[in-house]
Amino acid sequence: MTLFAPDPFSPDVYNFTASLRAAVSLDEAGRRGDALEALQEAEGLLPDRSESAFLLGGLYERFQYWRKAAAFYEKALQSRPEASRVWHRLGIVRLHAGDLPEALDALEHAVSQAPEVPDYATDLSMVLSRMGRFEEALCLVRLALTLRPDDIHALNNAGHVLQCLNRSAEAIAFYDTALLQAPSHPVIRFGRAAALLKAGFFREGWQEYEWRWQSSRTVRTDIKAPVWEGEDLQGKTILVHHEQGYGDTLHFVRLVSLLAAAGACVVMQVPVPLVRLMERVEGVDRVFSVIPPEERFDYHCPLMSLPARLRLESDCVGPVPYLSVPADESVRQGNLLRNLAQGNPEQPDFIVGLVWGGDPRSHDLRATQTDRRRSIRLENLAPLFSVQGIRFVSFQMGLPRHQIEASGLPLMEGTEGILDFQDTGARLYGVDLLITVDTSIAHLAGGLGLPVWMLSRADACWRWGDSGSQTGWYPTMRIFRQPESGDWGRVVEDVRGTLDRLMSVYRSCQEKLPII
Repeated sequence: MTLFAPDPFSPDVYNFTASLRAAVSLDEAGRRGDALEALQEAEGLLPDRSESAFLLGGLYERFQYWRKAAAFYEKALQSRPEASRVWHRLGIVRLHAGDLPEALDALEHAVSQAPEVPDYATDLSMVLSRMGRFEEALCLVRLALTLRPDDIHALNNAGHVLQCLNRSAEAIAFYDTALLQAPSHPVIRFGRAAALLKAGFFREGWQEYEWRWQSSRTVRTDIKAPVWEGEDLQGKTILVHHEQGYGDTLHFVRLVSLLAAAGACVVMQVPVPLVRLMERVEGVDRVFSVIPPEERFDYHCPLMSLPARLRLESDCVGPVPYLSVPADESVRQGNLLRNLAQGNPEQPDFIVGLVWGGDPRSHDLRATQTDRRRSIRLENLAPLFSVQGIRFVSFQMGLPRHQIEASGLPLMEGTEGILDFQDTGARLYGVDLLITVDTSIAHLAGGLGLPVWMLSRADACWRWGDSGSQTGWYPTMRIFRQPESGDWGRVVEDVRGTLDRLMSVYRSCQEKLPII
């Protein structure tokens, strides 16, 4: 008898199996609540058999009750710890639950017990990738491809891992090989889009980026106008609406001026924190956060679809700055912040804004895992505070702000009273430099044409390319990249050394200024 073949003559197994079948039938009939009740009934009938616990765990996995599924897979392993298939499923549900170390442990058991099964190696490579262990992930996915060279999931994983290793041109080849078998696979097409963009093949990359609607995004159906596909806009009104994160809107709002130049009346819908800033963008006629019922449009377009519609071919698009804040606000808020932060007025300190954490987006597991790689603990930035003549001001929002008190670092709070991105932009005029991780304020500073140093994780976002300290998107930005995933130490030391050299120049210039 195999692990997964229950004895049909056992009354306990018969009743238990009947409850499982009832749960499946009820779920297929759209009665999820009744199906879960049937599963709970099955729990009370659970025979003392590894096979039964595995079956129950499988149905909880089907219903996406990850922790329940894990509990029954663990129960199945108590008497059959050599069951590689159970270890594999345990790893998968732990991955879905966001428990990466536990998923890693389970999948390593599966691979060690059945190294000849390519699926186990492929899924282990995925967990290693989520943890930022990309070199190890590449070894595992190469093993899987040795076992099954035409496996599209392993080919897709290889493409993703190579892109994270900043080998995007190599990644494209793996995606292309996978698409020979599944040319309309949305996940592979979207992954290929990111690799193309990161490698600098912008025109094709933006066309591929439209596959996000089949892969991970939902097309809006609440706008009573057709999606703009590139039609003539002369005399037309087009609604351009926010999608994805704040940073994406701050990054690509520069393109709406091209729509206006084509004769369009451009209306924007964005979240409230962006409204006032967007109202000042060239080419924008009006902005709102909720579409008024009386509004009518000839077309609408998600903001991140504009590059494809406009056939964008490079990362040098239009003049910078393209964002602005009212002059009186930049003077009032900027000077207020500078005066509060300033030390000796006879020899002014250099003011540096600091942001060390992004938005974890707890509703999106993949985004949360990425945020863990892009964010840094404030205490790890302590070496920057050893540079003489600098006053640091926090522009950090959200939960990472709580790290200030625990760190004990001399960091002034700079966000008090900020209501939206326009306020934040006005405050940035009170600092000489912003140092930030890869989050929305980097795009704000870059779009305003202000000096910004961005600390990038090793698996940099596609928009920053595979390498380099400069970007065509923002001429005033300098990028400091992790040499290896998780290695913030060398990034901080590089920034500290660069700050030290900058301060030598700053002090030298001060000494040469005439005394008035």
